[in-house]
Amino acid sequence: MLRVFQGAITLLLLSVFFAYLIAPAAAAVRRRVRLGPRQRPVSQATAILLLYAAIGVGGLLVWRAFSAAVIHWATVTAPATVDHLFAGANVAQIEHSIRHAPLPAAMREGMFHASVAIAGSLEHESRRTLAETIAASRFAWWLLVAPLLAFPLLTGAPAFQRSALRVLPRGHLQWRAEEYLRDVNSALAGYVRAQMAAALIVGVAAVCGFFLLGIPSAVSLGVTTGVLELVPGIGPLTALLVTTSQATGRVLAVVVFWVILRVMQDYVVYPRLISHGMHLSTPAVILTIWCGAVLARAPGVLLAIPVAGFLSVSVRHWREYRDIERLVRHPPIHQEKQETGTIPHQDHQAHQER
Repeated sequence: MLRVFQGAITLLLLSVFFAYLIAPAAAAVRRRVRLGPRQRPVSQATAILLLYAAIGVGGLLVWRAFSAAVIHWATVTAPATVDHLFAGANVAQIEHSIRHAPLPAAMREGMFHASVAIAGSLEHESRRTLAETIAASRFAWWLLVAPLLAFPLLTGAPAFQRSALRVLPRGHLQWRAEEYLRDVNSALAGYVRAQMAAALIVGVAAVCGFFLLGIPSAVSLGVTTGVLELVPGIGPLTALLVTTSQATGRVLAVVVFWVILRVMQDYVVYPRLISHGMHLSTPAVILTIWCGAVLARAPGVLLAIPVAGFLSVSVRHWREYRDIERLVRHPPIHQEKQETGTIPHQDHQAHQER
């Protein structure tokens, strides 16, 4: 039951994510595509359907061209890559480098045990991620639900918001609800912008790094790494497996580069992007991602930041609404006296003396 709930929430979040990606493109289509003698822009629904048609045709062509290669990679190449990546020769090379490093013996011993632990954890995560990816491929068609849910969100959300606001009593509550919905929309838009910026930064860094390491097809591998960055948890490890399967003779260099890239991205770049787009502090972003990964792995990482942003906006608006309501119901003493026309005791004595 819990997995079904996580899957439903994940699909809903993907729908919102897809809607925020489509909205600017739909606005661009409406500006450029005009019909009739008066050159009126097409409706929002028509613009979205045109985009869906273009995306669907492009997706089908890409799948027909690369489906066989993708299936072969997932079932044959990727497992062989994991075995080669964590083979005894690579581990022995790391051990030899640490043993002969110009460092104190105690430090070399600590680095060796740390490298063994990291390699074991990475191998475990890689194998589990690969198994989860293969198992989840059976449910890939459920991703089509995201565009279907995004369509009513894009076409009916403004009217629904106006109708919902009219139900509320006029005054402070209606104004607060409008501000709340605007801030939630801003937070989710900031999350989408941060995800796209993170994917762009990782893609550019990967292209540059693979090119300097002399990896074949550095541009295509870097672009693939950037696209997979949009899939939390599973995406980065899948990018590592894809790259190492192409890095013949440079596996160790690719792993070192990937570890450095992940540390910089996960603990420096991405938290700053999220904190700028959603007004969350960097430590809060890191802690939120860790909590999501511990509680629900990849779905938890995907849901952690939007849920944290939603809760942050909700708590802030609730506090502001409560404070304003308390101020309205219990105004300060001097304000009550001014409204009732009473004069404080000291002011009354001074008035009599005058």
